Amino acid sequence: MSFGPTSGKPTADNGNGLGPRTQILNVAKTNITRAELTTMIQSLKTEGHTVAGVDGYTSDDQADNVQIAIQSTITYVADSSNALGVTGAASTILADFDQDKA
Repeated sequence: MSFGPTSGKPTADNGNGLGPRTQILNVAKTNITRAELTTMIQSLKTEGHTVAGVDGYTSDDQADNVQIAIQSTITYVADSSNALGVTGAASTILADFDQDKA
């Protein structure tokens, strides 16, 4: 990966300074509760992922989309129904930063 000057010439390429692999997930469901978010995080941990960050949750349980950053060497597979152990939740992968380029 290269993000800075190389031999005096700036370069850029796909890359990752976040660890071996970081995936950014979006989980969609109407009015995600704290208990549901906790279930999602526990499910990810059980699968072997490390939860590196969460964004979008609101304390009034009104969030319809929550973004979760996970790190691991395991590929997360998006789920269009009942994602991460929560009925009615759907997950998508927004970004996949993988230092092992295929």
